[in-house]
Amino acid sequence: MNRSRLTGELVMVVTILLMGSSYPFAKEVLATMSPLLYSGSRYLIAGLFLFVVLAVMRQPIALPRRDWLPIVVLSVVGVAAFQAFWGLGMSRTAPSIGSIVMTTTTAFSAILAWLGGRKLPALGWLGIAVAFGGVVMVVNNSLAHWTLALGTIDGALFWALSAFTWALYVDRCAPYNARLGTLRIFAWTTVIGAVLLTLFSLCFDSLGEFGRLSGRQLGYWLYTATFPVGVAFLGLTIGFERLGVPRVMVYMYFIPVAGVGLSAAFFGDPLTPARVLGGLIVLLGVILTRVALDRRARLL
Repeated sequence: MNRSRLTGELVMVVTILLMGSSYPFAKEVLATMSPLLYSGSRYLIAGLFLFVVLAVMRQPIALPRRDWLPIVVLSVVGVAAFQAFWGLGMSRTAPSIGSIVMTTTTAFSAILAWLGGRKLPALGWLGIAVAFGGVVMVVNNSLAHWTLALGTIDGALFWALSAFTWALYVDRCAPYNARLGTLRIFAWTTVIGAVLLTLFSLCFDSLGEFGRLSGRQLGYWLYTATFPVGVAFLGLTIGFERLGVPRVMVYMYFIPVAGVGLSAAFFGDPLTPARVLGGLIVLLGVILTRVALDRRARLL
């Protein structure tokens, strides 16, 4: 293995741990801060961090005039809406549920591909069905009784909407990433989406919420703004460049493992049999869907 590839592998290991860690740390901050203000403000810090990285690396920052409108739309979908649903889901469920449901992004990507006219093999549809079946088991959180009710599924629905908007963002970003660079697109969409979400949140929330955070919570807020988003996005760009998209997607399967493990180890999030089994079923469905998508791509 050459040095460039080895560096890419190590960067992706750290990136997945950082992305998984956002779930338990965010839950602690949301005990005091409203979800929309939390999500918008931390992404604003992350976006500014990415612009600093662009400047340090002496990469182009400005966007061509013709790309401003689509980038704003991508910012609304991929950051403002995505993070709004993410925060609302986190405020209503255990961190482990969110980290598991978010893996259905691959299933939504496959559905978007099908809606775009790309044929999806039977294996892909099987994977989608298996993944969402696993989500039902995770949310039900019991192997013996049916516990689902409106009060228990609203958080999961927010997570599913978050996964869908992220899948839509990734799908529509592809041509802009290829032409303008992934890091530049990440930076602009993160800042624009964060500004819009923060301004929207201030219609309901107050900046005074920062004053109510404990020192530990403020540290968690700053950590989740800088590392699981800003540093992790930088890690993803390095992974894409050195390993390619298929290899990076394999690493993405381990985000729920990191999220669930860290939530249980440091924050006491219970690991019930239903949640563990359901998570494994979701992971199986996602892998089947990914295999189907890769096979279809090779045939094109």
